[in-house]
Amino acid sequence: MTINPYTPIAGNYSSGVNPTTQSLATGSRINGAADDAAGLAVVAGMTSQINAQDMGTRNANDGVSMLQTADGASESIGSSLQRMKELSIQSMNGTYSDSQRQMMNLEFQQNLQGISQIAETTSFNGNKLLNGDSASMEIALGSDSSSSLTLPNLSSAGLSIDGLDLSNPANAALAAEGITAALETLATARGEFGAQQNGLSSAIEGIESQSINVMSSRSQISDTDFAKASSEQAKQNILNQSAIAMQSQGMQSKAAVLQLLG
Repeated sequence: MTINPYTPIAGNYSSGVNPTTQSLATGSRINGAADDAAGLAVVAGMTSQINAQDMGTRNANDGVSMLQTADGASESIGSSLQRMKELSIQSMNGTYSDSQRQMMNLEFQQNLQGISQIAETTSFNGNKLLNGDSASMEIALGSDSSSSLTLPNLSSAGLSIDGLDLSNPANAALAAEGITAALETLATARGEFGAQQNGLSSAIEGIESQSINVMSSRSQISDTDFAKASSEQAKQNILNQSAIAMQSQGMQSKAAVLQLLG
């Protein structure tokens, strides 16, 4: 368009500065539906996907923390079981008196109670993990995917060691067998904890990789091309300044004519 002294500024060039300036200020090419209606819809969908993936990552990390809590408590249970096995084997020895064996049994029963207490009190965010209240727990990894975690019953009842004692060598032998089986059950449970942690860690890596790719795609659609926007802004500023200069020159010419006529 030709610029002359009568060219209206606001109608042609001033309106072009605001969207460009807004794009540069916000870093976003799309600041309203009028900028790119189709692009805005795509960006909104991608943002929703990214938010869901971020929450899925958070949920998975919570699941890892829960499994670590359960595994730490299981380690304490394992220490108690190991001591109980030592006591049961010691009590099987016929060289000990009944009173000495009774002292061994006292420690044995205290460890047994300790196992039940650990199983009953181990929890994560109010959820009991080792007493059999929850056999499994679903971890939401996204709007349409989840991972099911298995939680064992590691109470004395769940380990089938209730009622064991070291009152005599025969009972001590039964106790040793029961504790051996309980240790095998515990080892299996801890192995499952480790496998499930690895599974969640792999899921986290996969979700984060997807999220990075989606964010990159969203950026290509919505982010400002600063080189292009800066060039456009400079162009608009030059056009505005030219129009203002021409109008100023025109006003001066009109004033000179009026002065002559006067």
